[in-house]
This record gives sequence, C-alpha cells and structure tokens, in this order.
Amino acid sequence: MRVLLANKYFFPNGGTEIYLRILLDELPKLGHVCVPFAVDYQGNWPSPYAKYFVPSPAGPGAPRLEQMRLTPARVLALLERSVYSLTAKKCLNRLLDETGPVDAALAINIYNYMSPSILSVLADRRVPIAMLVGDYNLMCANYQFLREGEPCFLCQKGAYVNGLRYRCVKNSLAASAVRVLSMYVQRLLGLWDLVDVFLTPCAFMRERLAEAGIPRAKLKLVRYPVRAEVQGEPGAKGNYILSFGRISAEKGLDVLIDAYQLAAPEADLVILGRDYDGELDRLRARIRPEFASHIKFPGFASGEELSRIISGALCTVVPSRWHDNAPLSVYESMLHGTPVVGAAMGGIPEQIREGVDGALFAPGSVTDLATALTRLLADRETLAAMGRAGRERVLVDNDPAAHAAELADILSSLAKGKN
Repeated sequence: MRVLLANKYFFPNGGTEIYLRILLDELPKLGHVCVPFAVDYQGNWPSPYAKYFVPSPAGPGAPRLEQMRLTPARVLALLERSVYSLTAKKCLNRLLDETGPVDAALAINIYNYMSPSILSVLADRRVPIAMLVGDYNLMCANYQFLREGEPCFLCQKGAYVNGLRYRCVKNSLAASAVRVLSMYVQRLLGLWDLVDVFLTPCAFMRERLAEAGIPRAKLKLVRYPVRAEVQGEPGAKGNYILSFGRISAEKGLDVLIDAYQLAAPEADLVILGRDYDGELDRLRARIRPEFASHIKFPGFASGEELSRIISGALCTVVPSRWHDNAPLSVYESMLHGTPVVGAAMGGIPEQIREGVDGALFAPGSVTDLATALTRLLADRETLAAMGRAGRERVLVDNDPAAHAAELADILSSLAKGKN
C-alpha cells in the first residue's frame, strides 16, 4: 500500500512525532510506501515529498505560536489554517496529482497549521481515512478538558460556546473566538464525519468520543508503540526521580515539586523538558532554599541522551492534572526498566498496574504523591522488580513492529471496503 501520513510537524517536537517516526521506519519493512504530508518548517526530516508540504503560516522558523511575529497577513493565514485551509487542500491535491494516488491515509495531528480541510480532499478521491486521536481537540476548545486548572466537560457534546464564554484558549477572547469558530465550522461542514475509523490509545478516550456522538463502530483502541534509542538491557540506576515531557501547567509539576519537598527523599528530582508559557519560572519559585541543589531542570533531551536519563532513574512521575491520554512517557519509562508513579487521570490508570510496575495517586494530591514516593523509595529491590515487570509487559504490548502490522491491517481493510 501507499499510505499518506499527515501530521503538521515533521521534526522531533513531541509524542506525535515520535509515533510518526516509528511508522516511517516500520511500515516500509512490511512492504508499504509512506507518503508524508506536513507543514514546511526548518529542521524537518529529509523527504522526497517535502516540496509538496504546506507553507508555514508564519515562516519556516516559527513552528509554535509564541515564536511567531504576528502581522495582519500572518494573522489571516493562521485564521485560515485554524478553520478551513484552501492552501493545505491545494498542496495535498498537487502531491496526489503529481506523485500518484494513495491507498489509505492516517491523520495524526492536522489541527491549526494544516487544518482538517485535507480530509475533504481524501474523501473526494475515495481514500479511506484513519485518524489517531491523541488529545481532546474534537471536543474541547483548549484540547485538555481543563478550565482554570480543573477538569471540565462543558463542551464535550457540542456546546463549544463555553470555550468562548470562559476564554479557555490562553485566557484570550480573540484566541478563544477563533478556536470556537473553527470547531463550529468544521462540525457544520461534517469534516469529522469523513473519517472512517478513529484510533484511540486508551479506553478513556474511546468513551469520551462515544459520549460526544461518534459511532462506536468507528472507534478502535490501538495502543501506542514505543522503542528505545539505546538498545539492550537498561543500564545501572542513578539516585534521582525523573519527570520528562512538556514543562507546562497541565502537567501538574507543581504538585510533584511540593510532594518531593514534603517527602524529602534521599534522591534528587530531575525535571526534563521544554518550558511553555513561563511555567519553569513559576516552578522555580516554589522551591525552598534547602532543596535548591536537589531539584534540577537540565532542559530538553532526546534520542540516546533521553534513553540514558530514563534508564538511570529510580522511578518517573507523571503528575498530570488533566485527563492525559495514555502519555508515551509512561511506556517509555517502563521500556527502560523504570517504574512509574502516575496520577489516576484519563488513560494513565490503564497503563500502570498498581504495585506491579508502578503506583497511582489521587490527582492533585501532594500528600498522596509524597506517600507513594516514600513507600516506593524505601524498598529499592521492589522498585527494581517493578521496573523489570513493566519492561516485560511493554516489550510485548507496545512493540513497534506489531503496531505497524496492526495499523496496516486496519488500513488495508478500509481500502478494501472502498473498492
């Protein structure tokens, strides 16, 4: 099969790009041809299809909103990409006209800088469409089911105007208005009805989509694949607790810092990742002087460096205050023989087996997290056994080759149904 893989980013930016990279590597091993379609940014992976990528709305060096120098023209371009992009449609039509048809398509993250307008191009050409649902974009204006730091489901069933009422996008009336407008327009145009199957990485997401009105026959649970950059058995453990990913408010890192200082373990705390919206300064301000040398923020890491850091951690903590949708950091930690302490939110309880490969704590509870850390770190042998149990499970359940084969079977079945 020739498979179109649509994702707005084509460089290592986050979990969706880790997933995309796995597909780009694994699907060709099964005899399939990957046809990527993305936005043209500096630092993109090389691709013979790059000349067909969608131009960046604010220049190739500005992949995120906070990096953009907004002019009236760029604001209009961003508005077009957020609602319904004729530019993206033109680029995809050109790609398919000049390089040949595709047998199936997988949409991963096509919101905002690309837009779901490309779904109509695929539907017009009778290309079956699968869509990976990695966040709550289809149901929530800020993608997170959060309002003022607390869980909120007001918009889930279509009442998107609440996103404008509460200024849910960056606390901005203008940004919220654009987002809410795009949600209503896309629903009115029936763009999401063009998707043949929605792939969800956890049952929690599947149930939220069903409650929002998507037919259950279109919903299929397919767990994320995961792989290590450093092959072989995990290395020796260091003496630190780890949290890695975005440094942003919804990640609940303030809860982790407070819990760490309450537990005062004989191990350092390492928080790894890029800062978003000034969250790093707010976290630093919570650190008491006696812990200043023990709580570390080394920045962003990827590849082999990230693998080594995860492998050396005693445990990782995923303290999310939002309904995190099966975060890859849980699987990545287990793959490296590192148990996980996670908030009992969203898809996280489906990933962690209490007392077997990690522990769960009450979301937002500093005392519950501190208790869990104290209990686990007091028995290093049991902690190591949990790490081994998690690794054994992930090697089977989240194998990249097996995932690619399952995805190919799904797409092949959809393609046969279109013929």
